[in-house]
Amino acid sequence: MFEKISKNENLLHHNEVGAIIQCKDCNRIAIIIQSILYTCEEKEYEYFFELIMDIDLNIEKFLFEIGDKNYVILNTKIENLNMVFDLTQFEYLTDLFIQSKYMKEVHKLLIN
Repeated sequence: MFEKISKNENLLHHNEVGAIIQCKDCNRIAIIIQSILYTCEEKEYEYFFELIMDIDLNIEKFLFEIGDKNYVILNTKIENLNMVFDLTQFEYLTDLFIQSKYMKEVHKLLIN
C-alpha cells in the first residue's frame, strides 16, 4: 500500500491499521489510521504518541463493550467524533506508533 512514497518523505512505519509518514523538507507528520488522515507537527505527534502509550498502560479504563466485543475509544477534539478500535486494532495502533518513533530517531541519526 505504501511501497511508493515520494523521495521527500520517510515512511516511519506501516501495518494493518495504517501508516506514519514524515516529510523530509518540513518535518510535518502524516498519520493515516484506517480511513482517517491526520497531519501534524512533531509536538502534536508526540502528544498523540503519549496518549496512546497512556491508554495502553491503563487500557482497562478505556475499554467499552459494544455488543459482545471490547473496544478502545479515543476521544477527538471534534465533539461527538471518536476513534474506535477493537483490541487487535489497538495493538496494531500501539505498534504503529512505537515503531514510527524508533524510525524517527533512526532518521535523525542518519541526517546528523
